[in-house]
Amino acid sequence: MPFLIYCVAAIAFTWPLVLHPTSLLGAPIGPGDPYLNLWILGWGMQAFVADPGAVLSGRVFDANIFHPAAGTLAYSDHLLLQSGVLAPLYAVTGNVVLCYNLLLMASLVGSALAMHLFVRRVVGSEGGAYVAGLAWGFGSYRFAHLLHLQLQALYFLPLAFLALHRVVAGRRRRDAVLLGVLAGLQAIASVYYAVIGGLALVVGGLVLAAASSRRGARRIGARLLLAAVVAALLVLPVGIVYARVQAAEGFGRNLYEAGRSAAFLDSYVQVPPGNLLYGRTGILRQAEGLDGNGVPHTGQERELFPGIVLTLLAMAGAWFGWRSDSWPLVASMLALALVGFLLSLGPDGVRPLYATLHRYVFGFQAIRAPARFSVLVTFGLATLAAVGWRELSARAHGVGAGAGAGASRAPRWIAPVALALVALESAHVPVGLAPAPARQTEVGRWLRAAPGSGAVVMLPLTLDIESTPAMVQSLEHGRPILNGYSGQRPAFYAPLVDTMSTFPSGEALLALHEGGVQYIVSPVPVSRPDGEPWPLVPRAQFAGATIYELHWTAEVDERFSRLDAVVPPPPGAAPFRAGERATYSVAWDGAGVNVPAGEIAVSVEPPSYRFVVTATTAPWVARFFEARDRFVTTADARLLPVVHERELNEGSRHVTRAYAYDFSGRVVRTGRTADDARAPGAVALPLLPEARDALAALFYVRTLPLAPGSTVRFPVNEAGRNLVVDLGAVTRETIALAGGPVQAIRLDPRIERRVERRTPVVAVVWLSDDERRVPLAVDVAAGFGRVRMELIRYEAGS
Repeated sequence: MPFLIYCVAAIAFTWPLVLHPTSLLGAPIGPGDPYLNLWILGWGMQAFVADPGAVLSGRVFDANIFHPAAGTLAYSDHLLLQSGVLAPLYAVTGNVVLCYNLLLMASLVGSALAMHLFVRRVVGSEGGAYVAGLAWGFGSYRFAHLLHLQLQALYFLPLAFLALHRVVAGRRRRDAVLLGVLAGLQAIASVYYAVIGGLALVVGGLVLAAASSRRGARRIGARLLLAAVVAALLVLPVGIVYARVQAAEGFGRNLYEAGRSAAFLDSYVQVPPGNLLYGRTGILRQAEGLDGNGVPHTGQERELFPGIVLTLLAMAGAWFGWRSDSWPLVASMLALALVGFLLSLGPDGVRPLYATLHRYVFGFQAIRAPARFSVLVTFGLATLAAVGWRELSARAHGVGAGAGAGASRAPRWIAPVALALVALESAHVPVGLAPAPARQTEVGRWLRAAPGSGAVVMLPLTLDIESTPAMVQSLEHGRPILNGYSGQRPAFYAPLVDTMSTFPSGEALLALHEGGVQYIVSPVPVSRPDGEPWPLVPRAQFAGATIYELHWTAEVDERFSRLDAVVPPPPGAAPFRAGERATYSVAWDGAGVNVPAGEIAVSVEPPSYRFVVTATTAPWVARFFEARDRFVTTADARLLPVVHERELNEGSRHVTRAYAYDFSGRVVRTGRTADDARAPGAVALPLLPEARDALAALFYVRTLPLAPGSTVRFPVNEAGRNLVVDLGAVTRETIALAGGPVQAIRLDPRIERRVERRTPVVAVVWLSDDERRVPLAVDVAAGFGRVRMELIRYEAGS
């Protein structure tokens, strides 16, 4: 009976998906996260069907997006467990949309059934099990995240808690092993819930152990340690992949980023628009808008309303259960709900708690949206509500605590009415379902049959969700693609997107050549210039798409070696020498305050042209964004960079990155270390002639005459992104520093970017008006406020 009831609920709450399982997608939108998860699921199922060895060896994680990056399946949830279960259906039907929709429905039903079983066994109430099952399987959180298939994977957590209670009750080794297996499966099913679910089990286990006798607590502790070992062994193969990718790319969210997707107090009184009782009527829907920090108080991360009836039942369960034999369960669920609530508020909730977990718990840095900890609030409330339903039912029938002579009885209708109201408050119907993408396309069929195995780029190349249709289409042709969209992206991708915005420029074509691209799919035909060698060979044309093959010849290479570029003036005599060191205070002026933000030191180390910058944030800033960063550029006699290295230590995030400059080959190559960047196969991006990185450019500018009224233009390649800096008119003025007034040369650099994704940065630089040209001060104004650097110590060197 529970299975049928939850199936009916899943069908009703996703209507009319059941009528169109292959033509509709169980999500309110298509391109974006639904298409991302469609691709992830399809990639995994194809691996299980066609190459199971890739799953066993881990090669499946080298997915085909963001070519030539490795491990790209680990940029988001991998869904390999779900892919393995659905692979037989995919082998028969070949329909990834059908598998996606079936997984969505099974996730809703499976989660509700798992919660139903947990509550029925632990609380001992069939009606309470339905209350908890409906709340857990079909609450607001589920439908706020209908477009996030991976966040529906909450079917193992209730079963893990059931095993946890069996460990506490029986302390048997087999129950501990079962707990470890279920906890491991939950971690494998969703990376997010590996962290959230693991924390929930730790909190629940500690509280339950504390409620036992001292001897019993020791035995429980031993069993829980065994469960942790089993879970760790199960998760280890996947965890190693994610740890390796995290180390290579430096993925993670700092506290500031996490705070922007945290819940607010009013998030717990908001519902998704499809909620029948409160959403479609507008009762618990808020107008969209931003707060003073530019953070929205609405949206899918902030639709967390658990339900009035569920909350009242949970309060009753806490009140009555605390006075009964159920008090350990009540204590653990109260602790779980409290921890979930506090963590859902992100760093601005209880900062010491969140910051400590963020620093020391592996995987916690990957939490982009702390609001998702709210699932623990739902779990705790649902279980407590089941206790409340049981207690109210007992009193209505004259049994249980307080039901003796003279005791007041609850009316018999309270429990069934409460259950009906919980179902009513949970009722959602999506405001719309997206059309499913086509299983086959003319472009996909052509690419699948085309000769060669080179990569494909679908134009325009973008940073956002526009790449997801190309990802879904790649399931048809099976080729690697430059396009990509995921929870993270490789460091080279943003500079590559900027370069491709100039397509079909020589720089963009060179980037495609260096990236191993064979076919370009353009939405519009590309004109060939007359009388010039040209690498784009038309191969096929369809409505809205022309396919070109990139054919690189010596003549093409010679032509594009003469790329039009800004030719900077040659450097003058260097006014600096090894041993020079300048230290700057950094102050932030924003929101009406001006406070110290940290220190930056700039030095010249032997050999003569090794430039080093170290940056450290002030303690108060470290509460939001901690940084201990080091940047090193080794340059040649013309102050052209040979290699630029970065070591970023930002809280628990540690990243190393190197860029090797090859001016003869017109590329800059990138890797984790300088040796990686110089190695064959390193990712290469186009390099403009005589382009310097930002650090070498600063010392280069100091060698120029900088006469009043003069202007200087020069190219800069910053982390693979080609820019042009225009210093504008040079003027002289007197500025005030801590030591008094100083004569200075003022420079007003303007950075010319191909793609401006945010408010342009406005900067002013003052150099000393003497032969040393020492940077005295820098003002930078941007959307986050104004930052000012001022020289506080200077050593000339020897």
